[in-house]
Amino acid sequence: MSEFQRGMIVGARLSGASVTETANLLGLARSTVSAVMTAYTKEGKTTSSKHNSGRKSKLADRDRRVLKRIVARKHKQSLSEITSEMNSHLLDPVSSKTVKRELHAANIYGRVAIRKLLVTPTNAFKRRQWCRDHKCWSPQQWQQVIWSDESSFTLFQTTGRVYVWRTPKEVFNPECLLPTVKHGGGSIMVWGAISWRGLGPLVILHGRIKSNHYLSILGDHVHPFVQTVFPGERPLFQDDNAPIHTARCVQEWFEEHDDAVDHLAWPPQSPDFNIYGNIWSPKFVPDFHLHPDFRN
Repeated sequence: MSEFQRGMIVGARLSGASVTETANLLGLARSTVSAVMTAYTKEGKTTSSKHNSGRKSKLADRDRRVLKRIVARKHKQSLSEITSEMNSHLLDPVSSKTVKRELHAANIYGRVAIRKLLVTPTNAFKRRQWCRDHKCWSPQQWQQVIWSDESSFTLFQTTGRVYVWRTPKEVFNPECLLPTVKHGGGSIMVWGAISWRGLGPLVILHGRIKSNHYLSILGDHVHPFVQTVFPGERPLFQDDNAPIHTARCVQEWFEEHDDAVDHLAWPPQSPDFNIYGNIWSPKFVPDFHLHPDFRN
């Protein structure tokens, strides 16, 4: 609260306004008005020396800047390591609790690091170059792309916690249970495709997928989809740089069918560029651990 506001409170009260009237007039709480008037009555001023009470910080401004630099140089240090290095700059050592409090005051908090695919500098350059090459594409050009990918789903949740709201009597209610099976329940692998003109085929994959399996997908599913959805056109087919996608036999297939479908060049380590991943949003895919019969 500013000195001007405190003065307004004192002025209003000395003019005969009640605590409630003063609070309503200035948009303040009655307790605030009373506290300011109490300080004025006892000490003859609108501020109280009590506001300056409290333990003095053990770190000076210069020390706080040093602490920020310690964290900025190495974000993955533990609190004890940060404290140890900080104390090497101080005459009077401080505790880890003090360091933690100062970090929080600087809006620096310990958090679980987000996992992200490691991208090498070379591949980062290729990703940027791919974006530059395609940044001027028109909507019509993107509408000619068929996006594809393989995805794996766990049939039963085996890790983590699922919280439910229930009464004590509902402890064994099927809707309040988390189905489990022996050996984790396994997973299912699927291949699918999507384009601006609609969803492509969805193929369930069994066992380890090799290049000959991928050839079957191209011949039995991709080619018919192209002929049906893009008749008389030559769309672009997108897949990533997985070994089964870059095998020589696969490249030969695209060369043989060059008149029907073209192959979109794809930068390495770029799953985030593929819009197909969004189709597996929880909005479209049921929770397998809540709907175990989905396997059938």
